[in-house]
Amino acid sequence: MICIPIVGASMPKALDQIAAAEKVADILELRLDLIDSFNLKVLLKAATKPVIVTNRSKLDGGQFKGNDEERLQALRDALAAGANYVDIEVSTPREYLQPFLEGYETSRIILSYHEFSNTPDDLNPLYDTMSALPGEILKIVTYARDLGDNLKMLQLLERAKKENKKLIGLCMGDMGEISRVLSPLYGGFLTFGSLETGQESAPGQIPANVLKEIYRVNNKRKNFKVYGVIGNPVSKSMGYLIHNRAFREINSDDIYVSFLVENVENFFITFKDFFSGLSVTMPAKEKIMPLLDNVDSTARSIGAVNTVVQEEGRWVGYNTDCSGAIAALETYTSLKDKNVLIIGSGGTAKAIGYGVKEKDARLTVTYNRNKERGETLAQELGCKLVHCRDAGTRSIDILINCSPVGMNPNINETPFLARDFKEGMVVFDSVYNPLETRLLREAKAAGCTVISGSELFINQAAQQFELWTGKVAPIDAMRQALMEKLT
Repeated sequence: MICIPIVGASMPKALDQIAAAEKVADILELRLDLIDSFNLKVLLKAATKPVIVTNRSKLDGGQFKGNDEERLQALRDALAAGANYVDIEVSTPREYLQPFLEGYETSRIILSYHEFSNTPDDLNPLYDTMSALPGEILKIVTYARDLGDNLKMLQLLERAKKENKKLIGLCMGDMGEISRVLSPLYGGFLTFGSLETGQESAPGQIPANVLKEIYRVNNKRKNFKVYGVIGNPVSKSMGYLIHNRAFREINSDDIYVSFLVENVENFFITFKDFFSGLSVTMPAKEKIMPLLDNVDSTARSIGAVNTVVQEEGRWVGYNTDCSGAIAALETYTSLKDKNVLIIGSGGTAKAIGYGVKEKDARLTVTYNRNKERGETLAQELGCKLVHCRDAGTRSIDILINCSPVGMNPNINETPFLARDFKEGMVVFDSVYNPLETRLLREAKAAGCTVISGSELFINQAAQQFELWTGKVAPIDAMRQALMEKLT
């Protein structure tokens, strides 16, 4: 189930949120401590979905300003008024807590624990203590300082499921986001999702519509595999959109999440029995190579892996950036004997440059501030090197931007002067957000053939999907998912 917290600061705002939330949520949480001068009966009457009533003190991460007696009286009133559940903290003084645990239907009491600074090394003693108290539903929420904290929570959820205990188990913070996606799949009673970005009741909450429509957390799944992207940052990655759409399209229960990874080696050692395949983005593309059992010859030549696949119990690395880019280019033009200029000297330039050279094109790469880096790339690819300011003086059949220039939010920037475009050139921008960069817009106006970076992104992702699943990627559905986000 997906629960949306109602956090409106006033009654009108709270009522508006209830109306909007009921279109997505399975259950609502009325955060009375966040609603000024609340009218409980009016709020409960407005809700047609089941309701949890919460009135949290500042000690437990809330905003209620009164004493414990006043705070808990609101929860008693909620039970008397017909609220489906009330959430009461296990830290509540025993003289106030005990009457709730003995004087009401325990199925309506959610006994909760919040830790806003970390996740204990072992959650089991806390779970055991709380399980010994009356109450059908337990809630344990901690703050993730490390991705491994999510595994602790998911393992606890698996234990509770085996013991037929209803448990809400989540990790807060950026590092805890995967627990919010995966907890229902591991037996969690519910997960929390915000009504929209900016209306979170706790750090790391994901919009409820994303949990429902993209991650499909309410779908019943007997067996599923976990895939994901690793890197830092990963918040702007759109892999979760297209891969989860692809899984949905082929009626697969598998799921794709984002792993914010600071230490690649620690992550791989800790999680390698948890995931079934990975997309790899910067800065992990090189760091992950020595951790794998085997690396494909193309990826080894490029010196970077963007895809990790489990093959007969062994971890194998591939690079689909190269093949994805070449496939996009060859849809429009051949590469053999063409003059190709690549702007940029980073990992993307190296991957695409390798593929271009393999197709017998005449390659030139550019540098801007870091000449040494450009010289290293030119030497590795066996090609010419020029300063970016001289790029327009070259004879160019195909121009490929492998720099981040023009990427959102810097959409008014371009790495190439409009006056230097020639009609008939093919211009390919690896940037896909926005879909039409200034570079492509000016190239099109000059009569060039343009290729959006979205084609590279979709092609490389489709090849990843096929490596993981052994099935043909639903590329049209994947493209549609990306277009819906970017347009």
